[in-house]
Amino acid sequence: MVKSQSNPVEKASRLLDLVPYISTHQGIALSDLAAEFNLSESELLSDLNTLWMCGLPGYTPLELIDLEFESGYVSIRNAEVLQRVRLLTKQELVIILLGLDILGSSLNPDRKDLGEAINKLIFKIKSIVGDIATANPIVDSTHRAAITQAIQSRRDLEIKYHSTIRDLVSDRLITPLEISLDYGFEVLHAYCHTAEGFRTFRLDNMQSVIISLSTSGVPKQPASADYHWQIAITSRFRTSSERFRAVFKMRESNQPERLSVTSFSQDWLLRNAMSTLASVEVEGPISARSMIAEKCRQTLELYESGRSSK
Repeated sequence: MVKSQSNPVEKASRLLDLVPYISTHQGIALSDLAAEFNLSESELLSDLNTLWMCGLPGYTPLELIDLEFESGYVSIRNAEVLQRVRLLTKQELVIILLGLDILGSSLNPDRKDLGEAINKLIFKIKSIVGDIATANPIVDSTHRAAITQAIQSRRDLEIKYHSTIRDLVSDRLITPLEISLDYGFEVLHAYCHTAEGFRTFRLDNMQSVIISLSTSGVPKQPASADYHWQIAITSRFRTSSERFRAVFKMRESNQPERLSVTSFSQDWLLRNAMSTLASVEVEGPISARSMIAEKCRQTLELYESGRSSK
C-alpha cells in the first residue's frame, strides 16, 4: 500500500532527494518513480509541479529547474546547470543556517537520520561563518503552556516579570484572563494582585511562570489606579500620537493638537513624554508637570557631574 507523506518537513526532504535521483535516472517512468519513493502518482505529480517552480537565485527561466513529465516519463533537461558548484555568499549561508535551525526543531523525533544530517550541515556552515546565527523563539514555550493551563483551570500564576517601563524585575501574583497580540508581541491580560489592578504582561518579558495553588479570581470592584494627563502635540504629530497609543488624525495645519491620555502607570506616561524630542508638552495635571521638571533636573545634574569629572 502506498504511504502518503503530507508532512511539510518530510515533503521538503523528499523534494531534495528527487532532484539528484531524476538527474541520474533520466527518462524514468512516472509509475516507477512513484514506486521508488513510495508515493501515489497524484502526490508525485504534486511534488514535480512544486519542483518546476524551484531553482537557483535569479529565478528566471534560465535558473528554474526544467522538468519534463507530461509524457509519463520524467527528465530534467538542465541537469548540467544544477550540477555546477555554486559559491554562496555569507548572507545566503546565514539564511540557510537559520532555516536549518527551524527545520531541525520541527522534525519528527523518529527521523534521527534527518536530524543527524541537519546537524552535520549546520556544523559545516558554522565552520565557515562562525556561530553567529541561531533561531530561537522569543517566548518560552513552557511559559505559554503554563499560562494556558492556568487559564483553563482558573488558577493564579506566580511570575517573575521584567518591566521595561521601570527596568525592574519583580515577583507578581496574577489571575490570567487571556492571551492576545499587541503590536506584534504576545501579551497576557491579567489581574495583578500585587498592583491591585488589571495589567498587560508581555510573554517574552516573563522570566519564570509557576502555576499557584491559589484561585483568587478577579475582584468585583478592583481598585482603579489610572492616571490621566493632558498633552499638547506641537510637532511630529503621527509618531507622538502613536507613542501614546492615540488615534492619529490627518491634519492640514501645524496648530497644537491637544489630547487626554490615560495609563495605569505614571512611569509609562513620564517616559513617553520625555522621549518625544520636545514635540509634546504636558499641560496637566500640575503634579505631572512637577514630576517632569524634577526628572529633567536630575538628568541635568547627572550630565553636569559627568562633564565635571573629566
